Amino acid sequence: MNRKNFPCPALLVLIFLLPFSLAAEMNFKDRFEWKDKKVKRIGKEIEYVSCEFTSPRLIKCSAVRIDLSAPGVRFKTTPRSEKWGEKMRDFPQYTIRTDRKTCRKFMEENIKKGENMVLAVNSSPWSPWQKPWNHPYADRTGLIISDGVLVSPVFRSYPSFAVDEKGKCFFRIFREKDDLSKIRHAVSGFGYVLKNDQVSGKDNGRLAPRTGYGLSSCGRYLILFVCDGRQKEYSMGCSTYETGEFLQYFGASEGLNMDGGGSTTLLVHDGKDILKLNSHSNGAERSVGGALGIIVDKNIK
Repeated sequence: MNRKNFPCPALLVLIFLLPFSLAAEMNFKDRFEWKDKKVKRIGKEIEYVSCEFTSPRLIKCSAVRIDLSAPGVRFKTTPRSEKWGEKMRDFPQYTIRTDRKTCRKFMEENIKKGENMVLAVNSSPWSPWQKPWNHPYADRTGLIISDGVLVSPVFRSYPSFAVDEKGKCFFRIFREKDDLSKIRHAVSGFGYVLKNDQVSGKDNGRLAPRTGYGLSSCGRYLILFVCDGRQKEYSMGCSTYETGEFLQYFGASEGLNMDGGGSTTLLVHDGKDILKLNSHSNGAERSVGGALGIIVDKNIK
């Protein structure tokens, strides 16, 4: 290469840092007050709010708080595919675990079965993720358990959100030899972003739509967070570190970074309509490898 045409070191640094230059910590001084007048409710169990921030950049996000102590609250996760265990014909290195479908379809199917599903959110990452990105099945999602049935085994060191047979919710990195017999539901994410009320985890500063799951210190509340991104005039997104900050802001002391990007989806059902609490950067809801639903049984007191 002609040295005269080689960029100066300062310019190279600027070029390298440009994709990350908008990333910054949120540095919240106080936690969100769930008594805020902007908070909307579905029964006594579900509270949700949408917020807008202009610093450190334009960010639009939504959060949901589920009261896990409320009677009748239970979970639903993506079940096994009818072709579960078969090799994918076009990707024989992968085994069919789940059918990819949108969170909306996941919710509609459960409502059609008579379930009072009031919320649905995307959960686990998956493979194959190759052009044209419309493969109907998913594998390598990390641990997924649905109604006590193993849907997808442990993969890598993905941490999981799990619900045991007594209804207790917790985060844990499961190992291949762990006893899963008492786990009722589980879905997995990429990594911890909040532990012991401290924001944690590595962060490359990339801004994107994000999905985060959090649990309050007392274990009473499940916090679900989504951030819109990749929409310059609407919302630019947040980093994984900021996802931990947001989860903490909305009341969590532990939190996971789940699948994000175009997969990020958060829906609530108000008894009449399915309301979308986020805006997809690609303009449409993506079919995902796993979803988590919240059901409230109204006949339980």
